[in-house]
Amino acid sequence: MTRPQIPDPSIPREDCKMISCVLPNDGSEKKLLQALLHEKQITRTRSISCLGLTVLSDAQTKYGKLPEPSMVRKVDVIVPATEADELFDYIYRKANMGRAGGGTIWQGPLTAASPHTLPGDVPFEED
Repeated sequence: MTRPQIPDPSIPREDCKMISCVLPNDGSEKKLLQALLHEKQITRTRSISCLGLTVLSDAQTKYGKLPEPSMVRKVDVIVPATEADELFDYIYRKANMGRAGGGTIWQGPLTAASPHTLPGDVPFEED
């Protein structure tokens, strides 16, 4: 019989949610990540490139054929649970998701997350 793991009390934790979205591969994800960092001081983000199959548009193909995939960006943002709803709306507006093919967004709870700050002497990427 194994004992349940007791979290290390020396590691700070906070209740968080993950906001995820799929955006077109048109640079909108880079603008979003820069805005989250500079306007909201959010550093717990990631963006990955992936193939999307009718993620952002209607599937139009001949009977018996699969639609052509297109490149999309999946963005994940970890935010404090108390700020999640406000940041959900902010991300939707900032990424211009209301336009046709502008993306999709969802959020869900995380079990735990540790705070993260960037070192002060690390230079930012050029735009």
